[in-house]
Amino acid sequence: MKMSLGLRLLLSAALATALALIATAIVFNVLFRIYFEDRARSELETYLTLLSGNVSVSAEGDIEVAPISDPRFEQALSGFYWQVQIDDAEPILSPSFWASPLVLNRPQTPGVIAFADVTTDTEEVVAVANWVITVGEGETRREVFLAVAIGRADLDESVARFTTNSVLWLAVLGLFLFAASWIQVRLGLSPLQKIRSEVQHVSQSPKERLSSDYPSEVLPLVDEVNKLLDANDAALKRARSRAGNLAHGLKTPLTIMHGIERKVRRLGNDGLADDLMMEITSIQHIVERELSSSRDSQQVLRRSDVSTIVERLHKALGRQPGAEHIQWDIKLPSPLMLPFDEFDLTELLGNLLDNAVKWTESRIAVRGGQDGKDVVLTIEDDGPGIPQSEHDAAFSQGTRLDPNQAGAGLGLSIAQRMAQTHGCVLSLGQADMGGLQVRLSWSAAEAGRES
Repeated sequence: MKMSLGLRLLLSAALATALALIATAIVFNVLFRIYFEDRARSELETYLTLLSGNVSVSAEGDIEVAPISDPRFEQALSGFYWQVQIDDAEPILSPSFWASPLVLNRPQTPGVIAFADVTTDTEEVVAVANWVITVGEGETRREVFLAVAIGRADLDESVARFTTNSVLWLAVLGLFLFAASWIQVRLGLSPLQKIRSEVQHVSQSPKERLSSDYPSEVLPLVDEVNKLLDANDAALKRARSRAGNLAHGLKTPLTIMHGIERKVRRLGNDGLADDLMMEITSIQHIVERELSSSRDSQQVLRRSDVSTIVERLHKALGRQPGAEHIQWDIKLPSPLMLPFDEFDLTELLGNLLDNAVKWTESRIAVRGGQDGKDVVLTIEDDGPGIPQSEHDAAFSQGTRLDPNQAGAGLGLSIAQRMAQTHGCVLSLGQADMGGLQVRLSWSAAEAGRES
């Protein structure tokens, strides 16, 4: 499956944006957690320092702890706790501490703060800062193990709330960036759309060229396309010139051969005259084929009326020897426009009607009109027809289904090639009168767009 350039760019931008936003969300979350952890440790260190300053030893050697200025240490289950322990004695707990004392590893080095996360017996997780200090002097000198704890629920909730909010806003940012990428892709590819539009215009008016109103990155492509069109135009002119020279060069010999054919026929040698006429017709057919190929068959949008051309071909073909008995049944709306110039349509219909004249017994019918979404032209005869199995072979160049019949086997091949060049469909079928039906169709929507 081929993917458009715009879709590729849009998917690439969306993927890059999504990866960048996901990485940003992860980094923000990690940095925010580190920031809160540092803030919590700084707060614990401050409270531990305050607690250390409020601890003293009485003359009797008892530890005394003055209240800390933060009232949360006095409020039960506030999430702010402290405990003080001398040696292996029972710890002294803050009024807010209703759980059992914290089980902590005593630091080996006095004066060095240790941090840890501890779960209380009430399943509350707290962040703890603790250290060992020396209090008192002389005989009252004691090593005191101090710890301050803050519940992690508020910390974790703040981090989770930040994560949720950051993901939400990053998602909004992602939608905005996706919309911006879409606009950027559309604007970036607009020169290509303009090239496409101008190329379509050039196909209708071959003398036109692409304009130079493009970004510098696209101009080289535009210049190459214009050079290609110029080269194609020059080659077409040369081909037309050669074809004209060919036709002019063969005109005199063919005229002489026609004179010979008439002279032979007057001498009573009709068989030889017929053979000579067959070869003359073949040469004329081949010349006309090459002339048709050399014309600008890409000018699809030049349209011609079928009825006038069919009428002219009917008069010409009806005067051929042996065609006087043929009954022509022509019913065509006027106008019935097909996407050919007059020369190409004459070449195409000439081949098809010439075939019908060769194979018919006595009747040829030509019909035209709109059939659903298509404009249709049919040519039927009451001859032997062509079996379904031989339809493909009939379109092969140089194939003659009946070797005894005059011709070079090029008519249907040329007609099909011309039809395809002009965006039409040429098909074979069974005529109602028993012979061959040749059906030429093209889109009625295209016909309406070009009218």
